[in-house]
Amino acid sequence: MPAVRHAAHDDGGVLSIEILQTPGQITIVTEAFSEVRRVHLDQPQLPIDDVPPGFYGHSVGRWDGDTLVIDTVGIKESVPGYNLMPHSDQMRITERIRLVTPDVLHDQITIDDPVALEKPFTYTLAFRRLPNYKMVEFVCENNREYIDEQGRVRMKVGGQK
Repeated sequence: MPAVRHAAHDDGGVLSIEILQTPGQITIVTEAFSEVRRVHLDQPQLPIDDVPPGFYGHSVGRWDGDTLVIDTVGIKESVPGYNLMPHSDQMRITERIRLVTPDVLHDQITIDDPVALEKPFTYTLAFRRLPNYKMVEFVCENNREYIDEQGRVRMKVGGQK
């Protein structure tokens, strides 16, 4: 998969991403907050209990024909979760990413968490290719935003939380 820039509309907002493939790794860069996610292509997935918890967890991918299949474990329980769902340290996310047309990318996301969910939950994000889009640096110079105890982004007003 060559470097591509896509944008998705999710609840009225726009999520711009750039996907880069290099030997052994796919890197997904999100414009908002300059977030970087690494998907390792040359290693097996670690057992959940062996992954130090992180914001993005540990992602391992493989190609299944024209579909990138990503297995992610080790997402911190304090992270709000995908689709703002509660989750435990046993959450596993499986993504199936593929181009459905030359300009539309689908990311089918399945969340499985035997502690927090009765059954796996699946949803799809659709991204539209924006070939002339230029991602910009996202920096909060005035540091007004913070994440509260529930993992929601809030804004400081008058220097107070």
